[in-house]
Amino acid sequence: MRYAVFADIHGNLEALQVALEYVRGQHLTHFLILGDSVGYGANPNECLEWALTYTEFQVLGNHEAAVLHEDVRNGFTDWARIAIDWTAGKLDPKHLDLLRKLPFLRKSRGFSLAHGTIHAPERFDYLFDLNAAHKSFLAMETSVGFVGHSHVPCFFSEGGEDAGHLKPGVLRLTKGERYLLNPGSIGQPRDHDPRLSFGIYDEGELTFEIVRLPYDNKLAAQKIRAEGLPEFLAERLL
Repeated sequence: MRYAVFADIHGNLEALQVALEYVRGQHLTHFLILGDSVGYGANPNECLEWALTYTEFQVLGNHEAAVLHEDVRNGFTDWARIAIDWTAGKLDPKHLDLLRKLPFLRKSRGFSLAHGTIHAPERFDYLFDLNAAHKSFLAMETSVGFVGHSHVPCFFSEGGEDAGHLKPGVLRLTKGERYLLNPGSIGQPRDHDPRLSFGIYDEGELTFEIVRLPYDNKLAAQKIRAEGLPEFLAERLL
């Protein structure tokens, strides 16, 4: 089975549409969604509706949790809080019940999904270093774990010999080794490359490919400004 692995769409419809066009061209119909389909961007309803309708495996991100719970919003930066307050006011009420049903952690045949870490998915911590990776490997019951949240494509192997930032291209996984894989962000990349980022996981071939694509980030930024959201959120896309 081959899966498109999407994380951190963040209401960026322009980026999502380009990613989906590419995925259709690759004849991919199975999706893993690692949370944060909303927040920051100007099209939360469209992005969330797609995520809730067309994906088999999905977990709750901290921005979805912040829509539902005031105490989560209180931990946000000022500009993120402004954006999530706006998002919560814009979301169609029919989406809220579906959001409440999303788990923090999802396990399938051979992989696990979480937004931040496998070992403490409800805390939405970042998986940046070997210490956090070690804790997640101890908690993980599958051979592969997928996480998002950092907006940076990267990987960790349990053996500790391989780890780091992932550039566009194919990472070949070793049979018997365990991995934590981050596809980067569709809607707001943070690795100094403005192109959208997502992954393609082939469980048969044991590969994880990072795909980077340009999209109309100027239009996405313009829409953020038109909604009166913080300028920083527009500039970050550029």
